Amino acid sequence: MQSRPVVMVVEDDAEMNDLERELLEINGLQAVAAYSGTQALEVFEKTHADAILLDVMLPEMDGFETCRRLRSANHGPVSIIMISALDSDDCRRRGYEVGADAYFTKPFDPDEVVLALHRLIGRKPGATEAVS
Repeated sequence: MQSRPVVMVVEDDAEMNDLERELLEINGLQAVAAYSGTQALEVFEKTHADAILLDVMLPEMDGFETCRRLRSANHGPVSIIMISALDSDDCRRRGYEVGADAYFTKPFDPDEVVLALHRLIGRKPGATEAVS
């Protein structure tokens, strides 16, 4: 039996973190939590999540720097979706420049985020299931 893909939710608002993880769980994904950029790096080292939902405005280290560090550390393939209240073209562009695979603004469509996650996870090298 295959294990469910693991998605790390990096969101400092505990209620929003809970909601996002619940959304993932009811859509067949395993979710783990981190509440800061620094904690996200630590949790990733332990879980090697398949994907990350990454808020931009985080304590200690913002999402842009967290994404950049995840990409530069050569941890292997991980899909990163940034989610932020920052909706300017500059912020969106910066997200892609540091390595985000997708960028959604709050409030976001939960179904669209879940579809993007499944699609990105299915495209990872070594993925065993086709995404339909």
